[in-house]
Amino acid sequence: MKLDKKINSVLKFSTFAWRFKAIAVCLLFTSLQTLAQEGIRPLSGNINYIYKDLNKTENTLNKTANKSAVSLQLPFKEDFYYAPTQMFPDLSLWDSNLSTYVNTGHAIAPPSIGVATFDGLNKYGYPYTPALLNISLSFPADTLTSKPINLLTVGALTLQPTDSVALTFYYEARGFGDSPELNDSLILDLYNPTSAKWNNKVWYARGNSNPNTNDTVFKRVFIMLDSAYYFKDGFQFRFRNTASTAGDFDHFHLDYIYLDKNRKRIADTAYDDITIGYLPTPLLHQYAMMPWEQYVAGEKATNTSVFIRNNGTYSLNITYENRLYDFPGGALLNSYTGGANPGLGIFKNNGWSNYAPHAHPAFNYTFAPFTDSADFKIKHYLYRSGVSNDFFPNNDTVIQYQKFRNYYAYDDGSAEAAYYVSNVGGNIKIAQKFTLNIADTLRSVRIYFDPIGSIALAQSNYHFRLAIWNSIQPGVPPIYLDADSLKTPIYYNNGFKPEPEYKLTIPQVLNAGNYYIGLIQKVASGIGIGFDRNLNHMDNLYFDDGTGWSQSVIPGSLMLHPVFRVSKPYVGVKEFIADKNNSFMVYPNPANDQITLSTGTDKK
Repeated sequence: MKLDKKINSVLKFSTFAWRFKAIAVCLLFTSLQTLAQEGIRPLSGNINYIYKDLNKTENTLNKTANKSAVSLQLPFKEDFYYAPTQMFPDLSLWDSNLSTYVNTGHAIAPPSIGVATFDGLNKYGYPYTPALLNISLSFPADTLTSKPINLLTVGALTLQPTDSVALTFYYEARGFGDSPELNDSLILDLYNPTSAKWNNKVWYARGNSNPNTNDTVFKRVFIMLDSAYYFKDGFQFRFRNTASTAGDFDHFHLDYIYLDKNRKRIADTAYDDITIGYLPTPLLHQYAMMPWEQYVAGEKATNTSVFIRNNGTYSLNITYENRLYDFPGGALLNSYTGGANPGLGIFKNNGWSNYAPHAHPAFNYTFAPFTDSADFKIKHYLYRSGVSNDFFPNNDTVIQYQKFRNYYAYDDGSAEAAYYVSNVGGNIKIAQKFTLNIADTLRSVRIYFDPIGSIALAQSNYHFRLAIWNSIQPGVPPIYLDADSLKTPIYYNNGFKPEPEYKLTIPQVLNAGNYYIGLIQKVASGIGIGFDRNLNHMDNLYFDDGTGWSQSVIPGSLMLHPVFRVSKPYVGVKEFIADKNNSFMVYPNPANDQITLSTGTDKK
């Protein structure tokens, strides 16, 4: 089950021991330290911000921002439910000076779908101070500021400190990202409209005293507004962080923000809310995306996995459904009803729903044969009949996309870390297994190298070759198929940019079967490649650090995408069609390894 892959990924990562913040960073496993040649480390930039093809499909929420000068009214509620289609905070709630990253993949077990992540990167996905040499230092980084809020009146009521106005939120350090240290912080400031000044550091949380500590639990914070100075029109609050600003370091994740009156510190600790926590798994049983010409019925998932949780204090009777639409046309193609689950227990005690019709809904739609790329939109719904008091109703619906392009991908289109293989002697090989259902032509490979790094060094010294093997078995000599010419990773220092694509000098015609496509490189510290920690396909990832091939033991998926031709196989020779007005000669004849084709006007 893909749900098992997701859960196992979380459980296995909770046993890992990390030590980032070093030039030669490596991942140390508490029980697998002998496999230190393979590892993951923080990215230097946010791949999703930098590459155009990874942008969200429907990035429309900011366009409907509230530009009115009128202050917001209580209650203020935000849970970043729009993360599947929007990378920036909602401008109807937040000031336009945005630098936090709204996402669905960086947090572990978030209270609801979507979090805002604070890190060391600016709003363009690049380090605030890329030339910073001492990355153990911490500096001001991201800021998320609310729009002005009216705390003077609520309807006919004039608010007072005795009205128990309080702000609550949930935060997690690290998650699937980098662990903040003690000198890194998440900070809350409150704006005093009476004095027109910010009261800084009303609350803060430091990072972990032990950088190897995993933090997989969201913590609740309760802040009572007990000063009359706040109770004016124009109140604001803001979150900010301090971090190493040289890369994607020191993560704090924020969710479930709620400001309202009549709050209670002890009694007001849970919400009557049902939600989906992660993006459901793809509609393909193996890949997240694949070439449309390679699709056959056996590639379709028979079941998907949906991660449903109950954030309340008692069991609930809920119904799950989904709808499949053509995108962008909008035609309804398929619908599924999982019926009612009469006893969804609270998440604190029971975890994600294990009711099979909800947790593993059957997928019975038959994709028609594709003649071109295709997109599908899936809407997942949760609801309770006759109940309208769900605390965050927007997070009851999650939007997901299934795409068919001309390349394979195991990852979900996001990266939470950089994967690398190190070896002092170089000669490092990395490959992913892909299965062709019909003969096709491999013409290029998209590789999402960590987009910043030491750019000058990378462009002058980092080299690799694309390579293909048609057999890899640990402990057995591989069957080597081909290696291409020497190439240099493409790094961008400003974006947005098209995806990096590395073309083969001679496209390779491959028959149906299994192939291991990857690269050979000699950089001792390893060239970082984007790594998705949410979809686990480590069983298809292999590496050779110079001692022979091994299967990966790090749960996740490498962002390495082989691109295939979308028409008849290409054999590398321009087609020549003779007619009665021209003739041609082929020489020498016989030939050993080279021939010349001569026409009246050209030679090939």
